[in-house]
Amino acid sequence: TPFVQNPRNQVVRIGVKAGDLTFQDRADANLVFVIDTSGSMEREDRLELVKDSLELLVSGLRPTDTIAIVEYGSHARVVLHPTPVGEEGEILHAVESLRPSGSTNAAEGLQLGYRVANEAFREGGINRVILASDGVANGGSATDAEGILQLVARDAARGIEMVAVGFGMGNYNDVLMEQLA
Repeated sequence: TPFVQNPRNQVVRIGVKAGDLTFQDRADANLVFVIDTSGSMEREDRLELVKDSLELLVSGLRPTDTIAIVEYGSHARVVLHPTPVGEEGEILHAVESLRPSGSTNAAEGLQLGYRVANEAFREGGINRVILASDGVANGGSATDAEGILQLVARDAARGIEMVAVGFGMGNYNDVLMEQLA
């Protein structure tokens, strides 16, 4: 390499590591999953992968954490109100009930998701809305990142963070998902 060939150059390797946090040390989590169940999520690498991922996640959380699920297609609805992870059977039943249909009203889904997260807000805890979608927003009051984010800005300012997780290949809008994240 050019750095090694010139004796005046020196190569330095720097590693940065965050402090270790044990499972018991972290704050309780209030997680609201906002799941795209529109027709474009019907493929196996989309909604079925979301469901498999949620089932795996539930087994890795603490019983004192809570999970809520909001689904959206043409309209948004609460599938599971905030439920302690200790009630795993109820959570898994809600996950399994998700079925694809309709258009994609991401704005309404995120608004409802933030409303649910706000109602179950944990002071000093982890408060997150996790969007699981292929990023194809084609219905509702806003279909672009700026419009959608304006609708949830007040709740986001309270400290409810959003994570956007993209699913699928092909008809996938990674630009929207990146902008929302």
